[in-house]
Amino acid sequence: MRAVGHAVESICAVLREQGVQVAARTYRAWKKRLPALRTIEDARITDALRSLKVPDAKGRPRPEIIYGRDCPGFA
Repeated sequence: MRAVGHAVESICAVLREQGVQVAARTYRAWKKRLPALRTIEDARITDALRSLKVPDAKGRPRPEIIYGRDCPGFA
């Protein structure tokens, strides 16, 4: 949004008009924080699941792989 001329304060003002109470300093604090370990681990597992290429009889990805069931190494 900064590229089109919108600052954090103006975006927060629009959000407040819509009933979302957020302060610019809260956004900036969130932006500086490191991601939670759970978020990192979830991303790692998601990447591993997406990298599995186990087709069914018709050559499509098996639903078990798409939804995380029957994945080797993920119990």
